[in-house]
Amino acid sequence: MGAGDDLETEHRPRGPVTERDPNARPCLQVLSGPEAGRLFVLPPGPSIIGRGAKAEVRIDESGVSREHAKLIVGDDVINLVDLGSTNGTFLDGAPIDAAIVRDGNRIHVGPDVALRFVYLDPAQATAPPSTSPGPGDPGPASPPSPAAVPLSAREREVAVLVAEGLSNPQIGRRLFISPRTVTTHLVTIYARLEIHSRAALTRYVLEHGLHERE
Repeated sequence: MGAGDDLETEHRPRGPVTERDPNARPCLQVLSGPEAGRLFVLPPGPSIIGRGAKAEVRIDESGVSREHAKLIVGDDVINLVDLGSTNGTFLDGAPIDAAIVRDGNRIHVGPDVALRFVYLDPAQATAPPSTSPGPGDPGPASPPSPAAVPLSAREREVAVLVAEGLSNPQIGRRLFISPRTVTTHLVTIYARLEIHSRAALTRYVLEHGLHERE
């Protein structure tokens, strides 16, 4: 494993969120994972994201730590803090320790759970959750060809091993990298292919014959 395998990039704050409807409620939409389609309305102050019973945003998925990350809802800014999670916290594809979150940002906790932070009016925030894609969410779609969105050689290796059913620790041992580095590769792969799950990645690998090239 190289010295830079686990190097994290700081997602630097760029100032307060833009002006919005004062009645809008801060929410987290679950885009992928076991809670896909669920909507969490965030109260003022801190909310823990994790799979532990005490988490306000509870995601019961093995790649999510019991106390994975914390969102702090303030009057003017929303802060996201990683709580020393095993698989890392990512904001729009970049690994973070702490960052400011804005309307529409995507948050990955672990390799398979994608969330979107949004402000919704009270009627939307209390409506029953829906699994149908919202505005700006590409939803299920045919993945682009490798020529259109190429993966690096290492990303192809990770993708093929996911398709073979290996877990992140197993992939890490096979490729001599850490599980956290595997997670970083998966977040990049998901962003490039506009997918959100291991199942979708497996389908992409099979449809495009990537497993036959390894």
